[in-house]
Amino acid sequence: MTGPSRPSRVALSIEDLTKSFGGLTAVNHVSFTVEERSITGLIGPNGSGKTVTFDCTAGFYRADGGRVRFRDEDITSRRPDEIALRGLARSFQIAGVFQKLSVYENLLFAAQEKRILRNVGASLRLRRRQDRETVLALEHVLEFIGLQAVRDEVVGNLPHGQQKILEFGGLMLMHPAPVLYLLDEPFSGLTQGEIARYLSLMAELRGRGKAFLIVEHNMRAIMHICDRIVVLDHGEKIAEGTPQEIQANPRVVEAYLGHADAAGSP
Repeated sequence: MTGPSRPSRVALSIEDLTKSFGGLTAVNHVSFTVEERSITGLIGPNGSGKTVTFDCTAGFYRADGGRVRFRDEDITSRRPDEIALRGLARSFQIAGVFQKLSVYENLLFAAQEKRILRNVGASLRLRRRQDRETVLALEHVLEFIGLQAVRDEVVGNLPHGQQKILEFGGLMLMHPAPVLYLLDEPFSGLTQGEIARYLSLMAELRGRGKAFLIVEHNMRAIMHICDRIVVLDHGEKIAEGTPQEIQANPRVVEAYLGHADAAGSP
């Protein structure tokens, strides 16, 4: 018999976010939240402001207006490294992996503490004593993402899909452990089998209390995995709701297909 469900908490709050480049407003007064233990999709046509919203959230761009709050802390003006150390992990459209290192070496680097003054010492300690906890974590991630067979392969020799999955495995090993994952087009270039593995991993981590905000053009995957979806168009939020609500929203259909009755056309 299960107990009462835990009340939801906000992991991430985007409040009236605005970002312009010259005379172009890329994100225009956008607001939404991401609950803990949830997966939220951020979708929209190309150029709608999705990646800029990610970059402002993770500290790569400084917002011109509005506020970003992560677990009740204002992180709007924080640097990317400061935000990462609070438990927010961000991936990129192009896989952020070291092409000349092996799969195992990539994961070993990801498991290191990233404070610069401690980095060299941590690396040497790991090489000397092969910390058991780290090794076990590496082996668990390798098994779960299905890359044991290529653990010693140079990453540059791997297909793009495997590189994307390796990048996510590296995020799992970050210290401190991520609370919220920002994934930018995680399924791009993946086979259906790889997408299924990625979705399974995300669902398991959500069950362990992690939260996700994902930008993705694969609508089948988005509708399958997301608890809520936020839709941007020309830098503005035009819709927010459950997958079912988004699929039935005429403004979303119009933004993607060009006219509001397109969903009913033969």
